Amino acid sequence: MFQLFPQCERKLKQKGSLPPKYALELLTIYAWQKGSRAQQDFDLAEGFLTVLKLVEQYQHLCIFWTVNYSLNNESQVLRNFLLDQMKRTRPIILDPADPTGDVGGGNCWCWHLLAKEATEWLFSLCFKDKLGCSIEPWKVPTESSF
Repeated sequence: MFQLFPQCERKLKQKGSLPPKYALELLTIYAWQKGSRAQQDFDLAEGFLTVLKLVEQYQHLCIFWTVNYSLNNESQVLRNFLLDQMKRTRPIILDPADPTGDVGGGNCWCWHLLAKEATEWLFSLCFKDKLGCSIEPWKVPTESSF
C-alpha cells in the first residue's frame, strides 16, 4: 500500500489532495486486525489486496476502535459526540487514540482519485498465485469497531 501512495501522489498532485498517509496506515491496520485473524498463514498479497478493496469502497467506510474509548462506558457527552461522528459523510476513520480526529475526512480528501488508482492495481500480477489464479482478499467489513 505504501508504494501505491507515493506513485499516486506524484501522478495526481495537480488533480486534488489525497487522504493523509495516516488514514491509509489505519486502514491497513484495520484490514490486518480484522482479516488476518481467520488465516493460518499471513499473506502480504492478500493483505494488500484487502486494503485496495477497502480503498475502492471508501464511500462506505466507517471504522473506529474502542480500545481507548467506548460507546458504552464513556460520559454521555463523549457518547453523543461519537454517535454524531458516525453520521458524518463517509469515509470515516476515527483515530484510535483520539476519537475527535476523523482522518477519513469525508469529502475533504480526493478519495475517488485514490480509489481509481487502487482499481487499476487490482489487475497486478502480484495478486495471482503460482498457477496464475487470482487470490482473494480477506473478508473485512467496511463498517466496524474494536
